[in-house]
Amino acid sequence: MNDKESKLDHLLADLAASYARTAPPRDGLEKLKRRMQAETNTLSDADLEWLAAAGKALNVERNGGKDK
Repeated sequence: MNDKESKLDHLLADLAASYARTAPPRDGLEKLKRRMQAETNTLSDADLEWLAAAGKALNVERNGGKDK
């Protein structure tokens, strides 16, 4: 291990120790659960592709069958 790696390991260990000494927020777990739930409610790539195709078809229909 070179000197830079050793310094980095030391800094990372200090950072981990700092986090270990810090008390988590009281409602931190609930916030994390809500955020994870919100992330799982996002649209998939297939949903986004379907919406894009539907939007394009709607525009073509509005423009009298001409794609713009």
